[in-house]
Amino acid sequence: MTIHHPLNEFLYSLFPKAQAFGQNPEQLIDHLTDFYTFGPYRPTVTIQGDRIEVRIDTQTIHSQQAEYQKILRLCEAGQFRQALPRLRKLIELNPTISEYQRVLGQVLSELGQPDAALDALIDALRWDPRNGYALIMAGNIYARQKQDLKAAKTFYDQALALNPRDFIAINNMGSNLLQSGRPAEAERYFEIAHEIEPTYPNTLYALAMVRQQRHDYAAAFELATRALRYARPSDPILRASLALATETATKYLQNILTYSIVTEYQERVENLAGKEIRVEGDPLIPMAAKLEIAEIYGCPYHQIKFKSNYPAVEHLIMHELVHLDFVLQARAARINQLFTTTSESKEKFLRAAEPQLKKLRKAGYQEQNVANFVDSIFEGMMRQVYNAPIDLFIEDFLYKEFPKMRPLQFLSLYKLLQEYIEAARSKQVAEFSPPPVHKANTVLNLVMALQFCDLFGYNAVPDFDAPATQVKEAERLWNEYLEYRADRQAGEEYELVQHWGEDLDIAAYFKLQDEQAVHAELQGTDIGPMIPSHVSLALTNEPTKEESPVEEVLRRIEQDPLGLEEAEPADAHLSPLSLSNSPAGGMAVMFYCLDWLKHFDGKSREQVQAITYEIALLGRSGLDPKDSSQRYSLASVPGKRYSALHLLTGMYTGFQQLDPSLNTGLDFSQELAMARNIHEGTDE
Repeated sequence: MTIHHPLNEFLYSLFPKAQAFGQNPEQLIDHLTDFYTFGPYRPTVTIQGDRIEVRIDTQTIHSQQAEYQKILRLCEAGQFRQALPRLRKLIELNPTISEYQRVLGQVLSELGQPDAALDALIDALRWDPRNGYALIMAGNIYARQKQDLKAAKTFYDQALALNPRDFIAINNMGSNLLQSGRPAEAERYFEIAHEIEPTYPNTLYALAMVRQQRHDYAAAFELATRALRYARPSDPILRASLALATETATKYLQNILTYSIVTEYQERVENLAGKEIRVEGDPLIPMAAKLEIAEIYGCPYHQIKFKSNYPAVEHLIMHELVHLDFVLQARAARINQLFTTTSESKEKFLRAAEPQLKKLRKAGYQEQNVANFVDSIFEGMMRQVYNAPIDLFIEDFLYKEFPKMRPLQFLSLYKLLQEYIEAARSKQVAEFSPPPVHKANTVLNLVMALQFCDLFGYNAVPDFDAPATQVKEAERLWNEYLEYRADRQAGEEYELVQHWGEDLDIAAYFKLQDEQAVHAELQGTDIGPMIPSHVSLALTNEPTKEESPVEEVLRRIEQDPLGLEEAEPADAHLSPLSLSNSPAGGMAVMFYCLDWLKHFDGKSREQVQAITYEIALLGRSGLDPKDSSQRYSLASVPGKRYSALHLLTGMYTGFQQLDPSLNTGLDFSQELAMARNIHEGTDE
């Protein structure tokens, strides 16, 4: 296809920027060439007398575009070896297309062939000296793989000469200087690149690295979270920025005293309450921090207790203070409400959970153990549906009002987020939880993930691997929260609690009642505040049987009070480890045995042996079933991480298949038998 333009004022009306080139025909040709370029296909532009001729090779575009796009998709997927022969064939058909050569250079560089890559990039520049990507890539290879900054600068300078606002080239120059141990020089380039494009994540990450080296952890954290906000999901800079945000937040926590912020806010809330607020460490509480409201506990003062060894305890204390602040605001407006439940609502829940109860009974569990398990699910779900909406307002308030606390807030919420993801992907939790409860739990956790993304830029929603319908429901709830957040009034958070309970089919199990009315009803009735407004379960990182959300059931049953931290008898070292006297602990072992039975299905004896022996060797250095925080990896089971108790059940299950007579120091026979019943679908 050939296009002719008259070289007159009409041309400048079509291409206004071309008028600035005046009598410079080369610049005019470059401008029109760029305009008519389609992907890698550049036209031929010539000036012939009083007209301009543009020749576009449409035949090549039609015949090669589909194959070129396939090659690009292979490269994006990291399949460079598959892309290479197809790309070479494309270049044989048309060696004059600069972008083909440039992509070849990228592929060869990724395959560890820098010299061949440079040859391809030089060819790309021979066909088009204005190929900015080829210039930058050649500079990168000289700087990073050849350690030749002088040669690299030659290519970077040419890229900048063509486009002085090429922030990618400027950023790369800074990166190479930083890697060469010249951070002061590198920072100047990063600042220039950032001024040109403030949302380029690579520059934000680089600036964060420079600030970290300077020990300015607050600035480094802020820049790292901004990089998170703008990084694409598939871009490696996303994970790098997440790691840097976590590292700098931890350093910030180690180097900054934030108790003054806590104390100042505590005094502010005390003035509102007209009562003292006592904040003290208590290593015996079963969660990281808790609030006890004076009027509910019959105490002359409000009290916040916390575990002093918790890494972000200041954030937890602040969260509890905000919760109390919100209660006081609602009380001042005479609209404070308490979350209550009755024995009738509990019966409704039990009937809805009957299919799951049958599974547990079929596995051989006694009725009391089954009832305890369902109790934990019921109580956990009630706490979550109450706390989830309120905690959104609390965390938003903390983020906006106390910016110096943000790194601590990030660490605390990110830890919770990881636990939520693990629970959402747990097959055991899904199998033994009533489907409506598991769905509601996942949706509410997804809402928390949406807030984490809103505050800190990292989108963890895909990590949940949740059905699209649940993600859509979470987004709808989040948008409803945003409407309230815009102009929140005291006590409005309770409206969301009610709305979301109805939307998630949980409202039949609870009531929100006026605080004073509840206290009056408590006298002589069986109605009680199941979740009083001061409870802050979303910050319970060490849940107990009584206060665990449904997604924490398996984590809870590895912790006290499940019998794992009880004093050992004098002859404990002579007896095999058994959790038969701990109903919840035994249930944990049964779940894990079931998981290993499923994993061993279809495996050869040699494969089972490899896994079992690897665990046994790992156990020589100590596997403490009481420690649920430590996670271990197995070379024989790549891509998974296990708690110590999970591994011990794997060793026991494996040796029971390989050699049941072997003394492993474990006695999980009862739990393994129950797991086999479920796995095989037969009764005892």
